[in-house]
Amino acid sequence: MCKKTIPRLLSFIVFFLCIAVAGRAQDLLRNTDLSSIKVDNISDADILKFKKQLDASGLTQQQAEQLAISKGMSVSEVQKLRQRLQQLSSASNNQNNQNQLNGLQNNQLNSSNNLLNPQDTSANPHIDTTEHKPLINPRIFGSELFNNPTLNFQPNIPVATPVNYIIGPNDQLNINVYGVQETSMQLTVAPEGNIIIPNVGQVQVAGLSIEDATQKISALMGRTAYSTLRSGASKLSITVGQIKSISITVIGSNKPGNYTVPSLATAFNALFVAGGPAEFGSFRNIELIRNNKLYKTIDLYRFLVNGDGSDNVTLQNNDVIRIPTYKTRVIIDGYVKRPGIFEMLPGENLADLFTFCSGFTDSAYKASVKIVQFTGRDLSVKDVSAANFGFYQMQGGDSVIASKVLNRFSNRITLTGAVFREGIYELTDGMTLRDLINKADGLREDAFMERAQIFRLKNDFSKELLSFNPSDTIEERNILLKREDSVVINSIFDLRDQYFVSVLGEVRNPGYYDYRDSLSLKDVILQAGGFTDAAFPQRIEVARLIRSDSLTAQDVRASTIIEVNDIGDISAINNNVFLQPSDIVTIKRKPGFRAFQSVTVSGQLQYPGPYVLEKREERVSDLIKRAGGFTPEAYLDGAYIKRYNLSDQTAQARQQSISNIQQQTDDSTVMLQQQDTQKQSDQLPLDVKEILSHPGSPEDVVLMPGDEFIVPKYNAEVRISGSVLFPTQIPYNKTYSVNDYIAAAGGASENGKRSKTYVVYANGKAAAKRGFLFFKGSPEVKPGAEVIVPMKEERTKLSPAQFIAMASAVASLAAVVIAILKL
Repeated sequence: MCKKTIPRLLSFIVFFLCIAVAGRAQDLLRNTDLSSIKVDNISDADILKFKKQLDASGLTQQQAEQLAISKGMSVSEVQKLRQRLQQLSSASNNQNNQNQLNGLQNNQLNSSNNLLNPQDTSANPHIDTTEHKPLINPRIFGSELFNNPTLNFQPNIPVATPVNYIIGPNDQLNINVYGVQETSMQLTVAPEGNIIIPNVGQVQVAGLSIEDATQKISALMGRTAYSTLRSGASKLSITVGQIKSISITVIGSNKPGNYTVPSLATAFNALFVAGGPAEFGSFRNIELIRNNKLYKTIDLYRFLVNGDGSDNVTLQNNDVIRIPTYKTRVIIDGYVKRPGIFEMLPGENLADLFTFCSGFTDSAYKASVKIVQFTGRDLSVKDVSAANFGFYQMQGGDSVIASKVLNRFSNRITLTGAVFREGIYELTDGMTLRDLINKADGLREDAFMERAQIFRLKNDFSKELLSFNPSDTIEERNILLKREDSVVINSIFDLRDQYFVSVLGEVRNPGYYDYRDSLSLKDVILQAGGFTDAAFPQRIEVARLIRSDSLTAQDVRASTIIEVNDIGDISAINNNVFLQPSDIVTIKRKPGFRAFQSVTVSGQLQYPGPYVLEKREERVSDLIKRAGGFTPEAYLDGAYIKRYNLSDQTAQARQQSISNIQQQTDDSTVMLQQQDTQKQSDQLPLDVKEILSHPGSPEDVVLMPGDEFIVPKYNAEVRISGSVLFPTQIPYNKTYSVNDYIAAAGGASENGKRSKTYVVYANGKAAAKRGFLFFKGSPEVKPGAEVIVPMKEERTKLSPAQFIAMASAVASLAAVVIAILKL
């Protein structure tokens, strides 16, 4: 072979070795033998791939480490792998933080795009949304040890070596001599079970505990170069540096198989790695077989119920953990603290089951339970009392049901009404009605002493009513009470109406006031805050109900009116009237009292703003003079008054008028009705020229409080709207007619009713087309006006079925007419 071929061959060998190492790193979870894996030879990229595989598998890091040790990976390599994973995870987090800072500006720039194009975050592959199915039925007691991924029973490797640790092959022993003589050495136990100590020779240590090995090695070394060990001037200590791995077998579990675990692993470690008992596996008869003999029976209930860890023994090489099937399982449900499925051993009874489930809840019925069991053919029910819990032997398949206490009271009585302490009370033996009233601290002063009631529940659950006299009960008579009695003592106020008097008119706080005995007119006026400035106390009316036992045709009175003249000062005692329940007091207003009332002037006047009305019938002409007249830009034809706060009756009348107009014009639009319904004001058109030339005429409107007089600015435009092709606004042209303006908007639309076109002027006045026979006239269009083309009424076409029905009716009618004519 030539010299150039050798380096090339070595390069290929190194390349394929790298591929093999990478392949092992990617298949750490799938390989069955990991004893040859060296973490130092695995690249960071392969470690990250392994981490992704670990995340996808659903295993925790502790479970993966246990799995790796069971497949032959040494503990030191597992620790190296853990360190590499932690370093790469921290470096990845730092890089992610930097990327987030760098991408903040881009996120802000793309925020609008994200709003327009939202993305589904559920598609993120880094978010694990998989719900892992539990290995063991969660209702089985003890399943939480193996279903909870946050729990683990990983052996604690870095602890001090126990003195009872049994040394075996591959253990690394740290032998230290200290004192007068000092030395330190690390020796690995050979497969044959021995170590070679310098200046001493070969020493057999396999099978010895740390304590026994320390005594043996100290004695041998004391006879040779380390004589001070024999005299006690020096001491010897032995620890285990790198523990050995042992091989165990688990059968009957969710993950049965052979496992390689650290020699410090315990039975619970092995059960956790193997996934716990299988579906029918026992939690209480787990067998630890050592040297082909039953070494120990493990009962997990001792740990779960009492925290007793005596069954968690250290495993040895070739140990076998066998999980047999259970023999007896029972179910307990209902009002117990820990319902579920429990395993019972022979000799255990119902009392033991309640120990396992932590007993009854507070609201449980504890006197007995129901047990449903299989008879081999059907089901049967047994009632077991609390006294027999310790004697009832549980059978396989038993279902125990703990029920709730009854929703009833065994000794309750109720007292309500005119007593100081209402509520429920305890019924004691021989308790009487007088005893109950005394417990309630007696009767109130407003108690009705002539009659009270006891509502009693009879033995057949029907109810009866017992009446008694409270005054007799307190003095001499007594009644024996029974369970569920309800005693009701009425108040005198419960037996009469709640009376009021009403105050109307010129008081500061009109309204209803409670009636009290001896309530006078001056008292209720004082309660209502006294008179207002507009009150006329010289004339007050009191309306009183007519209380009559009969009704006659001659008596036409609806109430009795009492007139009180000149009541005077309300602080005086004289000239007063005592009121009766339901009286209505009316305080009248002074005839000459007038509160200030104002209107508003807006638009093109010299002095716009608010104005207080000077006269009761002040007119528009008066207001124009006070406002200084019009500005040069004022459009007098567009002046109008906006009148607010239409009463309900006025609004309904206006709505009816609009409906009538639309019916007469066959206008099917609802726009005007909707607009009128939504309006908060009305618009009154004004003829300013007529008002100025004839003040006080009917055109000169009388102003109302709250009116707004508006004079717009001249607007030389005309709006065309309604059912036209292109609603628009065009400049005013005095030569244009209504039809010209409609043509300027593209003409009437197909559903437009051109013959009913009307014009709304700037001041709110409207005018429609008029016609007589063949002569038709159009309204004049002025600046600021709006030409409106109404919509035709939509007519529904007859369906074929309706047409046939109508034709049949006409034919029938024709037949009837012919028959009549032939008579």
